[in-house]
Amino acid sequence: MTVLWLIVVSAAVLGVTGRLYSGFIARKIGEDNTRATPAITQADGQDYVPTPTPVVFAHHYASIAGAGPILGPVIAIVFGWMPAMLWILFGGVFIGAVHDYLATYIATREGGCSIATVARRVLGRDAFVALTVFLVVILALVCATFLNASAKALTSMLPFARLNLPADQTLLRVVGDKAVIGGIASMSVICITAVAPLIGWMYVKKKVNVWLCSLLAVLICGVSITVGVFFPVTLDPTVWKLALSAYVLVAAGIPVWIFLQSRDFINVHILYVGITALMVVLVVAGLRGVNVAGGIPAWNIAEGEQIKGPFWPMLFILIACGAVSGFHSLCASGTTCKQLTSERAARRIGYYGMLLESFLAACVVAALVAGATKANYLADVHPGAGKGNPVMGFAMAVGGAAQAAFGGKMTLAVGALAGMILLEGFLVTTLDTAIRLTRYLIEEIWRTFFGHYDVFAEPSAMRAPSREEQDAESIGGGGLPQAPFVEERPAPVASVPTAGAKRTALRILQHYWVNSGIAVGLMLAFAFTGGVNALWAIFGTCNQLLASMVLGLAALWLLKKGRTFWFALVPAGLMLVTTVANLIRLIPIYHATDKPVLLVADIVLLAITAYVLYAGVRTVIALKGCKAPAAEI
Repeated sequence: MTVLWLIVVSAAVLGVTGRLYSGFIARKIGEDNTRATPAITQADGQDYVPTPTPVVFAHHYASIAGAGPILGPVIAIVFGWMPAMLWILFGGVFIGAVHDYLATYIATREGGCSIATVARRVLGRDAFVALTVFLVVILALVCATFLNASAKALTSMLPFARLNLPADQTLLRVVGDKAVIGGIASMSVICITAVAPLIGWMYVKKKVNVWLCSLLAVLICGVSITVGVFFPVTLDPTVWKLALSAYVLVAAGIPVWIFLQSRDFINVHILYVGITALMVVLVVAGLRGVNVAGGIPAWNIAEGEQIKGPFWPMLFILIACGAVSGFHSLCASGTTCKQLTSERAARRIGYYGMLLESFLAACVVAALVAGATKANYLADVHPGAGKGNPVMGFAMAVGGAAQAAFGGKMTLAVGALAGMILLEGFLVTTLDTAIRLTRYLIEEIWRTFFGHYDVFAEPSAMRAPSREEQDAESIGGGGLPQAPFVEERPAPVASVPTAGAKRTALRILQHYWVNSGIAVGLMLAFAFTGGVNALWAIFGTCNQLLASMVLGLAALWLLKKGRTFWFALVPAGLMLVTTVANLIRLIPIYHATDKPVLLVADIVLLAITAYVLYAGVRTVIALKGCKAPAAEI
């Protein structure tokens, strides 16, 4: 069987099964295409804007499709490509897409509010606070994981012999017997970041036509990569971590058009071109007869368990984005639900958007099958000693697939470089936005606990986020949430006067530089605790656990409305058992390996999960005591 069959079968399973199952769920939850959506009833030209479905789909997909569906399959394929592919396909159809659809639909029915606001309405204030703290921990882990992955990518070097390049080549700089490949992406990142304010100034301040800005962005991308080839940057990974941390600290506090929006606008052109090129490589490799039996085994569970732990729950944790991702619910209930023109659009965007991400993850598996050998894969991603580099594993697999598809002496190196630049685009664009979003969540916690004091009652403290702050929560390819907590900020019950040290302390908590610093500090604490592989286990667990909570919340919401809810409750239970089992499994591991930060985070997550579960059971008992509601039309 050729790799082309992997692509064809994946597309067929996701397309046909997904269409049938999503239609079934739509009938059960009472999807009403004639019902006016918040974008129409609350249209304000700013946040609630009726938008054509294809436009919203593109915006939503750019937000959810980040590095997760690439790195997860790369790490998890150690169990074999067949179980990875099966989990991606069936998890995507029956769990991940259901999660995304229900989150979009419920947020739309609830007036365009965030999923956290739904939790406040269904479970109460305390559960809302617990969920907010949970999200802060998750985002800190996301930032730490991607910070480490970025440092790995930006400093990657490969044995020159592996690239099959002639001795007189001029594509890559060679240091000793190593070829500098990450340094090219490093220079590209620096160049794009340096000119980002210019692009922001053009399309935000001067209102230059977006197509002209787009053409300039393509030129900038090409020039940045070319400069990187001739002048690659080589720095120590620790230096890169600190430099990126300083950058995101600044980017999280200044207007979004200077770096966040403009940098993502430039970088997204690399992502679009890269994803298209990956598809072309896989199709051509399949047509040329590249077989699935070449390198990565179909089943490798015994060896995978020796390397990564028990098949269950680890496979289902390692592949988070691509099968099911809790972050998507925050994207769906952020800006997406405020732009829909019909409830059917919630299905087309929420459900089908997840299926497209699952297809991206399936293409990553196909790329590894087509372009990697087992020995090279294990050496890159799961070395016996030292920390693995899944970024390099993906890049080399893309290079191998390109060489299998097109041949030629330079193809492997060019393909590996393209894969590196593609993935680096996903990684770095995540960091600055995620830190800013973590800052918003921390500020929300302070408002919840201290909102009754006069400092927080002042207009500067209680104002709604500005348009720029709302836009900042758009995630350019990072797969992270948007605007999760901008609705329903309760006014303080009383305005308690403050003075002296107490007033000063409260004002400090209001300052965005302080909260950005807390966000960066949490990121660094996790980042220096472990490498990409070590962090991915707890990051994936958190992501799946959030999905379980959202699915459980959706089941409660449907129960309250008198609707069928088993298709939300069953996957919620499966993911809850899986994630809690892994959190418990990680406790002795973190204790034995002296990782106190991860150990504390693990215990905190278990405690929050226990409380949210308790709040859910309490709500069910309360509903049972009431007369069963008729199904809402």
